[in-house]
Amino acid sequence: PGVRMAKLQPEREAYAKLIGEKFQYFVEKTRFILGRKAKKEHKLGPDEEFFCISEQKNISRKHAIVTWDPKEKGWYLECRGKNGLFVNGNMVKPDEKKTRLLDKAQIKISDVTLYFLLPMRS
Repeated sequence: PGVRMAKLQPEREAYAKLIGEKFQYFVEKTRFILGRKAKKEHKLGPDEEFFCISEQKNISRKHAIVTWDPKEKGWYLECRGKNGLFVNGNMVKPDEKKTRLLDKAQIKISDVTLYFLLPMRS
């Protein structure tokens, strides 16, 4: 779909990587959800994955959704959490226009900071 996996570590292919203080996730699907752990497992579509970033109540179960847009050839974040979030220091509120994520984008949800890293082009 215009996006391809690349090696982000020896023997590991992914579209991108998310790094936080207490976690590291490899993005292997073209849509993923950032949020807090749910009591029941999230129901996901075949092209979706879920990344737990915290168990804090001020972070929604589906606080942000990040999707690959094949037309724009880029990753876009949509805020769903009522408390909003920050991308590179800029406030993003629920129901605002999707925000494009570039390599090394800083995402801050409550007191959880993570970085969105794209593979190096070869």
